[in-house]
Amino acid sequence: MTVDDTLIASFEALEPSTAAAGQLAHPLTIEHSARLKRKLYETGKNAWCMVGNGLSNQSFVEGPDGLIVIDTGECIEEMQSALEEVRKITPAPIAACIYTHFHYVSGTSALFSEQEAEEGTVEIYGHSGIAGNRERYGGEVSARTTRGIVHQFGLMLPADGEDGLVNVGLGQFFRNPDHKPFTPGYLPATVTFDSATKLTIAGLRVEITPAPSDADDSITIWFPELKLCINNLVWPTLFNVFAIRGEEYRDPRILLTGLDHLLTLDADYLLGAHGPPVMGREEVTNVVTDYRDSIQFLWDQTVRGVNKGLFLDELTSFVQLPQRFNRTYFTQQFYGL
Repeated sequence: MTVDDTLIASFEALEPSTAAAGQLAHPLTIEHSARLKRKLYETGKNAWCMVGNGLSNQSFVEGPDGLIVIDTGECIEEMQSALEEVRKITPAPIAACIYTHFHYVSGTSALFSEQEAEEGTVEIYGHSGIAGNRERYGGEVSARTTRGIVHQFGLMLPADGEDGLVNVGLGQFFRNPDHKPFTPGYLPATVTFDSATKLTIAGLRVEITPAPSDADDSITIWFPELKLCINNLVWPTLFNVFAIRGEEYRDPRILLTGLDHLLTLDADYLLGAHGPPVMGREEVTNVVTDYRDSIQFLWDQTVRGVNKGLFLDELTSFVQLPQRFNRTYFTQQFYGL
């Protein structure tokens, strides 16, 4: 049997289903698309999360002094689209912007339109490492990064038919085609930090904690008065320790520290950089516990296998998540293996 025959046989063994546009895929992958559809979620008192507008979410928290915007997507058009939705609910003026990490900061100029705030009147908060990370990925290794993105997010796949793209795990697509021409609008943070920080923003107490995940400039944002947490640790899929597009190794031990911190907050609402929000203290605790335990298990068993003398191909078979992690989509392999 050839390699191609083996791949075909493996795929057929999964009993693939057909999605609405004719895409042939694993039924769980097709089911996952429903979670990633475009929707503005209301998350407790005066907070909203825009899902499915692009690869990442845009979140909004209203304080006594105005609206805090968390993450601005990959272009001005994406942020404008999210603002249109939240403006159906609240007319509160934009008071501040916070970046969770450097990946989704390219729509910020949309906040300073004629209808919104004047540029320079709104503080932008972010980790001090964001500017350097953007420069690094847009500089000497930008060609390699771009090729990796084309591969990882299936950018050359058709939109329909058997070979059509179904979703990209973290979102429905890498970039929403409705947002062409994807105008860049990044603005650097005006207030930066590299350690745990307590602030008052828009009249609300905000606690910011560095929490490296797929970026070393990631932060966890905690609004204690609202029992609301915004993070880049818990994704709607099993975490990728190494992205197939090619990036730095993401140390699971550091990730575990951030997840343990999430559990200490006893949040009622957990909003992420990707995927639907998690609501209800018990549900938040269960989801975060499963997520941290899955990472801990993969780390522990990999170390165990290495110390037993297993080689890479043997480790791939040896390290497998137990069945208990199939009970939630957060620990399913929708975004790499």
